[in-house]
Amino acid sequence: MKRVLFTIAVTMLVITASPAQERNHNRERKPFSHEEFQAKQRQFIAEKADLTKEEADAFFPLFFELQKKKFEIEREVRKASRKSQGEKMNEDECREHVYRMADTKIEIAKLEREYVDKYLKVLNACKLKKVQHAEGAFQRHLMKEMIELKENRKPER
Repeated sequence: MKRVLFTIAVTMLVITASPAQERNHNRERKPFSHEEFQAKQRQFIAEKADLTKEEADAFFPLFFELQKKKFEIEREVRKASRKSQGEKMNEDECREHVYRMADTKIEIAKLEREYVDKYLKVLNACKLKKVQHAEGAFQRHLMKEMIELKENRKPER
């Protein structure tokens, strides 16, 4: 679950940080490309998990399908969170929000469990374990890149 939230947070940071950095540093940057991001993710994970071309071709459509479904589920929670940030909420509204967040995590966990079964139809369990490890490594790699980018682009004083 933490991995899911981390992936979404990283993706959202990449999406939202790019335009802000461009304005702040007056440098031209190309806009975020979801396709480019997925291509990098696919290449990184396939290499780290030692997937053959055939395994990758069978696995990644399922992988990206799951990511899209999780993103859509969490989109509703993000909307509700943003909407409620500026409002004063009473105890009952806060309780409802907290339960909604927990229910979303449960829904995503069930979806991930469903996709494990689908993944195991195209990869053996050891390969899937390598993919899961590689996915975490990709997230750490992205965070490292973002930190380095931020440090290299700090305005001089």
